[in-house]
Amino acid sequence: MIEEVRRGCRIDGSWTTQGYTNIVMALHEAGLSAIKKKHVKNRQKSLKDRGREVHDLFGGLSGFTWNQTTKHFEAKEEVWNDLIKVRS
Repeated sequence: MIEEVRRGCRIDGSWTTQGYTNIVMALHEAGLSAIKKKHVKNRQKSLKDRGREVHDLFGGLSGFTWNQTTKHFEAKEEVWNDLIKVRS
């Protein structure tokens, strides 16, 4: 997807038809031959929704980092305590 953005296949926040075609072709080349355009669109929507949830939870707060290995947010105990106070 990043490569398609570089190619100019994402305009005003939307993918061009060629962008979707290129993404699906790249997935097919990677061995995911059952993937279709609708699957890419649905996955993108899911990721966007999850991104909003994360932003709503952590928005405006600092001290959190994403651990790529564990796939979790990490912070010092006092940062978590501050979040709990704000969200309670």
